[in-house]
Amino acid sequence: MTTSTYLFGDAPPDTRDDNAVMLDALAGMLDPFSRRQLRRVGVRADARCLVVAVGASCIAATLAEMAPHGDVTATDIDLTPSRRRPRVRLIRHNIVTDPLPDDGYDLIHVRLLLAHLPADQRTAVLGRLVDALTPGGLLIVEEFEPTWRSSVLSAPDPDEADRLFAAYHRAFGAVLTGSGNDLTWGRRAHHAMRALGLHVDTTGHTGTWTGRQAGCLLPYATAGVIRDRLVAAGMTPDDIDAFRTLLLHTDLVVKGNLALSHVGRVPTGS
Repeated sequence: MTTSTYLFGDAPPDTRDDNAVMLDALAGMLDPFSRRQLRRVGVRADARCLVVAVGASCIAATLAEMAPHGDVTATDIDLTPSRRRPRVRLIRHNIVTDPLPDDGYDLIHVRLLLAHLPADQRTAVLGRLVDALTPGGLLIVEEFEPTWRSSVLSAPDPDEADRLFAAYHRAFGAVLTGSGNDLTWGRRAHHAMRALGLHVDTTGHTGTWTGRQAGCLLPYATAGVIRDRLVAAGMTPDDIDAFRTLLLHTDLVVKGNLALSHVGRVPTGS
């Protein structure tokens, strides 16, 4: 099996603050969309739910509210950013190497994880998650489509902003690919879930953000966490500094990456 090289798994100690900002920004960007998806598909009051890679999100807390007579387990390899919530069982867990906490789940939610796994691990994990669902159960997989190069809507100098975002897009894409990330997975998850027999519906979402808001703090913090890797991938230190400064400018307006939420349902005859 290919060795996992999760990009953010070994962040340097001096980037700890940026790492926390990055996780909080992800939650700020995506939690409202994820909550809308959960309400759209519906969650039974007695549902058994599993949240994989919970991070700093409120997904587990939302499920605990929607399933007051059910059971919610949330896992991550590092629970440091995860907030303790009533009726949510937090488990430190490696989805690649550890067995699932249980099976017979009515809903499993996994966000911004599978694209980071090498293809063989991704396939194996996805299959295990599907096998852990009950007939009629739901698997929700949420990922980004990377579109940083076309993000800028308005800026003090739009041409310079476009140049910096394009430089970040190229370098970040190279870093992700070099770490085993599949940049096409955001949309190809739909096909992979169908291939496992799920009925799949996909919804897309993006938002507009100004400097210092979540959609700008995400690349700001990410560029801090992986600065050395961005430099190795060809983005100059001066451009990284200028990019991060721009992301805090309140006259900057960007559209976020397209988020795709794939909802797969196990046929009731399974």
